[in-house]
Amino acid sequence: MKTRRCHVLVDWWGQARSVFFANRNASPGHCSETTLRNVEAVVETALNLEKVQPERWDVSFRLYAGWMSGTKPTSILNDYQSLKDGYAKRRRIGSLLKSALFLPATIGLDRGDRLLADKSGKRLEKRSSTHFPFTARVECGCPLCEHMGKKAPDGFVCERFMEKQVDTALVADAISLSIDSEKSKILIVSNDDDMMPALIAGESLGGDISLINTVRKRHTHAQHLRDLIHGPEEASL
Repeated sequence: MKTRRCHVLVDWWGQARSVFFANRNASPGHCSETTLRNVEAVVETALNLEKVQPERWDVSFRLYAGWMSGTKPTSILNDYQSLKDGYAKRRRIGSLLKSALFLPATIGLDRGDRLLADKSGKRLEKRSSTHFPFTARVECGCPLCEHMGKKAPDGFVCERFMEKQVDTALVADAISLSIDSEKSKILIVSNDDDMMPALIAGESLGGDISLINTVRKRHTHAQHLRDLIHGPEEASL
């Protein structure tokens, strides 16, 4: 096999949160660049474990996050746009896995709020180029937001927001890619257990799909369907 495509679907804010909080005064695009490099590293590690290696992996990314609050871009999107402007100018070869080619933004980096993805990662439904509205909503509920109009006397503003339609967008794309005849490798990068239905459905439909968790939790995570712990009804059979 000369070339094989790998779609990496990333729960972006789950990976970027700690980077953004640790670099509040960073230059535009820095936090997104750092996060993407971290994700690239775990993707390389995962692909390096594949038993059958192609001559080249064409790796593309779809990032799922609370990009928009209605028609207003969030700070996450603004930083991502700065990253994309620079990332589009080059393609990168993996450092651990030299056969991994990380495609430039023009063909290999996209937001996941533009459903649906086909085998090339592009939108299937082309009648509208609009994003999902309100993927980010301010729904904190803290005393500051409820009683002070989101701004304290000293000028502090609560920046907490809730993401909407993000996990379901990722799951929808994972399933649509799993039934593609090309049989690309699909990697979901997320620390959220809500991704498990995508893993189950994707593998059940014949997709080569895996889940990468980048943090350790107290309970065991499944990476493939065969790793799932059976429930009581199955265990008793």
